[in-house]
Amino acid sequence: MSWRKTAGIAVMAACTLTGRTAKAGGPGHHDYGIANPEHGVAIQIPKRDPKVEWFETAKFGLFVHWGFWTVDNVGLASIINPPVGKHTLESYFARLPRFRAENYDPEKWAQIFKDSGAKYTVFITKHHDGVAMWDTKAPGGINVVDDGGAKRDLLAPFVAAMRKAGLVVGFYFSDADWHHPDYASLLPPEGSKFNSVSRPRSWSDKDDPERWARFIQYRDAQIGELMKYKPAIWWFDGFEQTAAAWQTDRLVERLIKNDPNVIFGRLGPMSSSTRNIPGLVVYDTPENVVPLKPFNGLWELCQTFNSSWSYMPPSHYDLNAAMILRILSDTIARGGNYLLNIGPKADGTLPENEVQALLTTGEWLKRNAEAVYPAFGGEQFGLSFLRFQGPTTVAPDGKALYLFVNGHPSTIVVSGLVSKIRKAEVLSTGEELDSQRLHGRGGLLPGDCFIQVPKSLDPLMTVIKLSFDEVIELSP
Repeated sequence: MSWRKTAGIAVMAACTLTGRTAKAGGPGHHDYGIANPEHGVAIQIPKRDPKVEWFETAKFGLFVHWGFWTVDNVGLASIINPPVGKHTLESYFARLPRFRAENYDPEKWAQIFKDSGAKYTVFITKHHDGVAMWDTKAPGGINVVDDGGAKRDLLAPFVAAMRKAGLVVGFYFSDADWHHPDYASLLPPEGSKFNSVSRPRSWSDKDDPERWARFIQYRDAQIGELMKYKPAIWWFDGFEQTAAAWQTDRLVERLIKNDPNVIFGRLGPMSSSTRNIPGLVVYDTPENVVPLKPFNGLWELCQTFNSSWSYMPPSHYDLNAAMILRILSDTIARGGNYLLNIGPKADGTLPENEVQALLTTGEWLKRNAEAVYPAFGGEQFGLSFLRFQGPTTVAPDGKALYLFVNGHPSTIVVSGLVSKIRKAEVLSTGEELDSQRLHGRGGLLPGDCFIQVPKSLDPLMTVIKLSFDEVIELSP
């Protein structure tokens, strides 16, 4: 028989199998033809670095943007973001005394975060406006204790509650500080209207070295106050100067000396000398968009829950659990982590719609934890959409493949599997499924593997587990 006829029979059989039900003897795996094992390539499971293994297996974290800009739902840094001129500096900071956080209960937050399935948090210690969420003593600084209506440290109880609940804590810190007198000339005069594009860069560190040196001393003093907490992640932002101006090398060396296990979510401008600092681990942080291809190395998608990084009333922009899980699965399939932002209200309570979405997400993650936390992203091993039209992950030992199924298909198809499937099942229920595989030309190449999907599927997303006796082998 010619190869053309063989291929034709395979196509005809494939069309027939899409409607086939499990055999009378019960579900199992059935091969049509014999694959040549010499044509398979075993996936190579990388050895995880002990320093970052906790991060690689955490997969899901929560970003907490909370501050005085939640008063009146002003919005984070709305003095520079569109609509242009919505607030002056004076009207913006006038809300600080009204930021009381009277219903702030960090232990309640911690329980919700834990129940959501998140493994770590990143807290905004100070954003670009310069308002510290702790009782900073650095000269020229403002904070929620002395200048805000809260009249108490909001950071320390957060750290204590999260760690008590078993969550890893990271700190966001903005280098920029629009309120500090030695930095404020980067802003136009009060009362003027401007945005982030037209904001003038009226001076640099070279224009007034003494003034800039005072600001760096202030920045370093605040970092020193935060170092006692030894956050697992330092997540920097607000880069309006060069690496040399920020003295990034000295800062990084100081933080690594304080905690050799620390990693960095973002550092801003880095010189070649920065990248060569011993012990430095810095990961990529795409914002709001899942990359189409995996990054090389560690990375984390950070994303807003709605259209803003701070609290906004519920709207059609809000994510729900199904959307969160779709983004999470796409992200981990590409080898990344998902850092989802939530925005507490000014009084310290969490929005009910965000809480409900988080708890629903957590319930799903409990049912499917095996496919998420310890697993590697399938696309790291070439398991692209050409092989399966959906996200995939691989077990740490390489002997299980997890397929994330959206919608309600009757049959799913995996292409290029050389290894024989020992068992196909719904991960959350253990229900065994029927799987059938066709082989390509003369049995030399693996063909499509068809898996019958049960009628009753998880309305959020169903995970199908394929188990193998050996490490998975794929066609080249």
